Amino acid sequence: MSTIDPEKERELVELLMGLTNYADLDAIAVVSKQGVKLAYFATEESDADPDLMAAVSAALLVQGEMAAEKLYLNELYEVIVRGKEGFVVLSHAGDFLIMGSARDLTSMGLAVTQMRKYAMEIGKLLSK
Repeated sequence: MSTIDPEKERELVELLMGLTNYADLDAIAVVSKQGVKLAYFATEESDADPDLMAAVSAALLVQGEMAAEKLYLNELYEVIVRGKEGFVVLSHAGDFLIMGSARDLTSMGLAVTQMRKYAMEIGKLLSK
């Protein structure tokens, strides 16, 4: 369920598609801080569930903010979760979040860097 107009959603999907050209991400979503999916894009090889990604992003945000606060790290910048078979990155995009996932661990550094860049663009688009 999307809470933005179709034109803005189309622009978001185009940005997400562009991001996957620069970073080897299998799936990427823009979600609200409450876990509502606004836009989603995945490669053909991806088996990611967009609704699950949105829900998990809200849970990661809460845990990340709590950890940053308790450890006196100041404002949360991003959350990175790395498992044996892949990783997810959650970054702030203005008042929203961008979450990307991939199976290829060797691409994690590039994915994080590109997500930071695109998160700023997405934040600007959504603040219009």
